[in-house]
Amino acid sequence: MNNLVSVIIVNYNGADYIGESIESIIDQTYTNLEIIVLDNNSSDDSVQKIKQYPSVKLIESKTNLGFAKGNNVAIREANGEYIALLNNDATAEASWLESMVKVLDHNDEYGSCGCKIISYYEQDYLDSAGLLINPSGMSRARGRNESIHDYNISEPILIPSGCAVLYRKKALDEVGLFDEDFFCYCEDTDLGFRLQIAGWKCFYVSEAVVYHRYSSTTGKYSLFKTYLVERNHYWFVIKNFPLSLVLMNPMYTIRLYLYQLLNMFKQKGATNELMTNTSTKKLVLTLLKAHKDVWKMLFVMLKKRSINNKLKKVDNRQIKEWIKQYNISVADLFKS
Repeated sequence: MNNLVSVIIVNYNGADYIGESIESIIDQTYTNLEIIVLDNNSSDDSVQKIKQYPSVKLIESKTNLGFAKGNNVAIREANGEYIALLNNDATAEASWLESMVKVLDHNDEYGSCGCKIISYYEQDYLDSAGLLINPSGMSRARGRNESIHDYNISEPILIPSGCAVLYRKKALDEVGLFDEDFFCYCEDTDLGFRLQIAGWKCFYVSEAVVYHRYSSTTGKYSLFKTYLVERNHYWFVIKNFPLSLVLMNPMYTIRLYLYQLLNMFKQKGATNELMTNTSTKKLVLTLLKAHKDVWKMLFVMLKKRSINNKLKKVDNRQIKEWIKQYNISVADLFKS
């Protein structure tokens, strides 16, 4: 088979690296592809740089649509049987697409493929080999900051990272695209989990390699990112988790907050690093705003939960097993 692959890159103020990202796709060994770049109303000279590549279809948004809606708009313009996403701050090795396409071509049960995402600046260390989930609904990259050699085995995983991924278009047509209410963060967790619930498996392809500048667009630690992650992970839980885990979420949330407070006291971890750039008052207000917006959209998310349940092909026992199998501890969740 020689299925068309639509490679989508959503860009926002990525003039310093978008060219390298596009060129890495042009140089792929898998050649039956189209490249679509959606620019989210960048204020730098990104658009001018993108226009230097005549083979790229450029979509210029008049507003910043975020990662979720930006990708959705581009996917709706795509013609491929497979949809590949690549962050604008990532570059792919030449065999990236070919390695993942082979898996989907020969395994009809797989709806997506994850890949080995390596730190661009420290290339002995991993950025991601898929995503892990805490019972609270918080997720983190599998293998973050670990040796790349520890993830050389290709195997089934729960969820691929949206930074660099290959989706089967048929699977996306069945479960829907990214949840645009999320804007960015956790939307790949939500989509990957929906695919699994609907019976579509995911495979990690260790030979497919990408190099990523982690959080170049939004910053590693910021109140904006904190707000989105806090809000979106609750929406993810409401939409997808068995009711028993939804009801237990307050307990998991209290445990997360207590651990973060302890880390702040010990002056270590991700929360402590965030606090070096902001005040306690601003952080508290950010968290309160996130919680307010969770409740504001509760009935919308419950309606989406109902839609997800209609597509469900696994029972709650299987979902709980996934969360147990692909669990990440609270301690690992908040590592720097």
